[in-house]
This record gives sequence, C-alpha cells and structure tokens, in this order.
Amino acid sequence: MSTRARFTWVFIAVVGTIGSLYGSYMIGVWSGHAQYADDKTKIAQLKRDIEAVTAQLRTAEDGLIFADRQKQIQEEAYKQLSQAYSNSEEKNQVLGTTLDFYRSIISPEDGQSGPAIHAFKHFSGDQAFRFDVTLVQAIKHKVQIRGQLRVKLFSGDEMLGQWPQSAPRSVSYQYFVKVSGEIPLANEPSIATSQLRVEVSLDLGDGESLERTFNIDSQVSEE
Repeated sequence: MSTRARFTWVFIAVVGTIGSLYGSYMIGVWSGHAQYADDKTKIAQLKRDIEAVTAQLRTAEDGLIFADRQKQIQEEAYKQLSQAYSNSEEKNQVLGTTLDFYRSIISPEDGQSGPAIHAFKHFSGDQAFRFDVTLVQAIKHKVQIRGQLRVKLFSGDEMLGQWPQSAPRSVSYQYFVKVSGEIPLANEPSIATSQLRVEVSLDLGDGESLERTFNIDSQVSEE
C-alpha cells in the first residue's frame, strides 16, 4: 500500500474517531439536559407536595388547639358545677348555660381579639372584701398571656385597700383564668353604705397595660 493510501486510511480513522467522540458528547449533553429538565420537574412537584403537607399540618395544629380549648372548657365547667349541684337534671341544665358562657368569652360574637379583663365578682367576708377576677384571651389562642395583676378598692376618692398588698400577682394563662383574692378591711360593715368601685389592672409582659373599673353595689354579694 502506498504512502498516500495509508495516509488516507489514517485520516478516515481519525475523522471517524472524532465523529464518534463528538456524537457521544452530544448524546451526553442531550441526556444531561433531559435529566436536568426531569429533575427540575421533580423538584417543582416536591415543592408543591411540601406546601400541601405544610398546609395539612397547619390545619391539624389548629384542630388540636380547638380540641384543647374545648377540653378545658368542659373540664372547667364540670369541675365548678359538680361541687355545687346534686340534682342531675338541674346540673345538666346549668352545665349547658355555663358552657355557653365560656364559649362566649373565648370566641365572642364581636370578634374581639387578645387578652381582656372579662368579669369581676365580689363576696361578703369577715373583715375582708373577697372577689374573683376572670381574665380571658379571645380569638388568639396560641400565645401564652403573662402579666402582673392588681386590684384596688375605692370608696369615692378614698382607697380602702389593694390586693396584693405588696407586689402585684403574677398570672399566666392561654384561654382564661379565674383569680381569687381578698382585701382586708378595718371596718367591713361600713362599706354597705359606701359608693364602692374596684379598679383592676393587668400589666402585660409586652409592655401593654389593661385597666377596667367595676362599680360595686352597696350590698356585697353572698357566696
């Protein structure tokens, strides 16, 4: 075989090898692009799946919060009423009324949101002004409420006493809490003819302060 023929065959072999390598490269590039597109599609699907699962978890969490709230309502109402009523028919009737009351303060119709001083109830006592304060948190139930509670008793412009007598009472609750206390009085019968009022203040941990005034009837309620 002549030198020219050998050169021709070598040239053909080199060109064929280069062509084969280029073809393999292009197949690899195409395969890489296809794999990238497939991976991109899978990533997008995974993102959608994660968002769906997150939404389901959020719904489940809200359901647990609602269930926990209802459980506390049932337990608190039953605990208070079981001690007071022995007749089952009367107990069931009053129990339903009390449950409606707790539902109304936790999810009020007016849509009020956040902590509030809901109610104040007072009782007669031996040389003392006894009371219950009900604190609630309407609508928002994921936040633990912490604060400092103080109650002051006035007759006109004169302060008859306060509770606690030293530092405010620390409170912590999520849905609602009833706090009981008493204010010692030097001459308890004299309050029956006085124009009494009670000032309840709750200083929250975030710096907000809640205050509410309750006018007290001349006759102190019996327990």
